Amino acid sequence: MRVMRRFLLTFSCLAGVLLTTDRCIARAQEANGTAATGDSEVTWDQVRAVFQKRCFACHRGEQARGALDLSSVAAIRAGGSTGAAVISGKPEESLIYVLPAHLETPRMPPSGNKLPQRELDLIHAWISGGLSEKTAAVPAKTATATTAVRAPAKRPTAATNAKLSTLTPDMVLQQSIREPVTAPAATRPVRQQIRPVAALATSPTSSLVAVPDSQRVLVYDWTDLSVRQILEFPGDVFALRFSRDGRILIAGGGVGGQSGHVMGWELTTGEKLFSVGSEPDVVLAADISPDGRLIALGGPSRLVRVFDSVSGQLVGEQRKHTDWILELQFSRDGLLLASGDRFGTVLVSEASSAAEFAVLRGHSGPISGLHWSAESDRLITGGHDGTVRTWDLHRGTAVSRFSAGAPVLTLDHDPAGTLLLGLKSAQVVLTGPDGSRLRNWALPDEASQLVLTQDGSHVVVADATGNVQLFRTADGQVVGEFIPPVTEVR
Repeated sequence: MRVMRRFLLTFSCLAGVLLTTDRCIARAQEANGTAATGDSEVTWDQVRAVFQKRCFACHRGEQARGALDLSSVAAIRAGGSTGAAVISGKPEESLIYVLPAHLETPRMPPSGNKLPQRELDLIHAWISGGLSEKTAAVPAKTATATTAVRAPAKRPTAATNAKLSTLTPDMVLQQSIREPVTAPAATRPVRQQIRPVAALATSPTSSLVAVPDSQRVLVYDWTDLSVRQILEFPGDVFALRFSRDGRILIAGGGVGGQSGHVMGWELTTGEKLFSVGSEPDVVLAADISPDGRLIALGGPSRLVRVFDSVSGQLVGEQRKHTDWILELQFSRDGLLLASGDRFGTVLVSEASSAAEFAVLRGHSGPISGLHWSAESDRLITGGHDGTVRTWDLHRGTAVSRFSAGAPVLTLDHDPAGTLLLGLKSAQVVLTGPDGSRLRNWALPDEASQLVLTQDGSHVVVADATGNVQLFRTADGQVVGEFIPPVTEVR
């Protein structure tokens, strides 16, 4: 979950650092006016927006920590494993107020950062007012947004479920059969805000690059930087992956603290093939098996779920992770599935059932990258502890490790054995398998994502400010930038 994913890593109890949630809080405060001081009633939706932003990552759903679920008034009244969490009319005796207000221990959220006073005032007033279950009407927006370049949305047909079984190798997207979609030539888009790119993907068989842009995925051709397709996604995108044959693109994401799922498209037509998962929070990691039949996903729920891409049915679930799942990757032979979490644990499961195969412990911080060997018997892992480790899956032990000199935020690997590391020190480093540095170059800001092109000649790098650039691997020179189509707001 990558500095957008890095933002998610910073706060243990934050589920919605997304813009949509911030707007929800702002609207709640505007509608509330002086509610925090007791001059008008504070409604449940106003307080829920605070819990959604600050607490849902740990306190929502069936796996809520301490069995305390803050997603509904009924669940809050029920309390958690330590007893009552709220006493109506008595905020100073209610844990859901005194702990985030740092009046008692353990202080919440665990990051140690006290909630803003305006949010504490909302919680205090809501408890004082008797735990209202009312919701306030939100005025309709007057502003409308239009996109200068927008591909028509594709609706699935009745035959969509059979698509995966009937795709053939000649259906790989060719440059000659699609005209580029380009932004107006005279206008360079201006970013409305700094938003780190949380995912990147390159096709293993063609020159296509997938880049998230708000609630859509832009598919570029890196050879001329043109936009080939625009795919709509209902939420923010945190994971992207091409199928091994390059014919399918999947995206995982959703709305923070509300929903998460994975969608897949056939790249020859842009038609949606499937949508799997109904998560209570965003999907932060996703992959598609080499044969295209399995979809794996994970995120703040700490569960790895594996779905059949044709039927949409859940076929396996791994429950051993104790923290957010940040990385997922099927082995090259499709028999195993590796998953890495925010605590530093790497689990290897059987792909078809998600049953545990091996537990790889050694990292002391979030896992930021996974890469399987061609023979599927070794796994390379990188993490925020600044180490890169190679594991032997026959023995379940590390056979080598080296220090990158700074937290590893993202990594990729070419067939020749060269590792590309994106470091928190705002550097891209190329190393040999033993960690020996081959070359490196500086970036304006830390790399949130990087991926090699299909031929290894170039690398696509996204930094913390949302810039996505194309570098020549041989010398680290910038040769282009991926510019999103202009979005106009009226």
